[in-house]
Amino acid sequence: MKLAKKKQSRPKANSDTSAKSSGYHHGNLREEVLEHSRKVLESKGVSSLSLRDIANDLGVSHTAPYRHFPKKMDLLQALVTEGFRELTEGMERAWNHSDDPLEKVKMAGVEYIFLLLKNPRRTELMFGGEIYVSGDPISDDLRECGKLAYLGMFKIVEFGQKSLKLKNSVPTATLMMSFWSGVHGFAVLNERKWKQIKSTADEAIFRKEVDQILEIMIEGTRL
Repeated sequence: MKLAKKKQSRPKANSDTSAKSSGYHHGNLREEVLEHSRKVLESKGVSSLSLRDIANDLGVSHTAPYRHFPKKMDLLQALVTEGFRELTEGMERAWNHSDDPLEKVKMAGVEYIFLLLKNPRRTELMFGGEIYVSGDPISDDLRECGKLAYLGMFKIVEFGQKSLKLKNSVPTATLMMSFWSGVHGFAVLNERKWKQIKSTADEAIFRKEVDQILEIMIEGTRL
């Protein structure tokens, strides 16, 4: 009489190991990769961005992020696209901030300056750096978001000209670029000062300086 073989139970796979070996995570992996990448970009710079390292930090397989970003340039373009999308939202807030054309312009400056100060390394990528010299084609999403951000500021300046508040002796695009260059330059030059702020009092002083700088810029563009 043959004895029935005792069925051996397989040890349960560790859920973390299983998830890692399968290469899958949860449904929002793309967003988590972007968020973590933005933090790495701002704290360590673009050269420290690695899809393999990001996968390790997030506890997923090394191949998982590649499902969303086949190469590093795809990740960089996605980060830049996100930046332009946030800039577009900032210009929309500036447009809705006031009926006064000059207040719209001022708020556009505030939105731009603080978006740059909070994401300086990403802003560098948005307007130069590896994205445009890599030879990789610009994604349709990035191209569209960049255009919308530009048009958001263009609309504000154009409204100021049509309302006879801003100079209309120069093309709207030229006047807008003059203002844009001014706020961009101010933010870049004051990045270190912003990072050294330790108290609400210091921040209040800095914000007052921002307001004064914007008033000077706007004064130079008024009719």
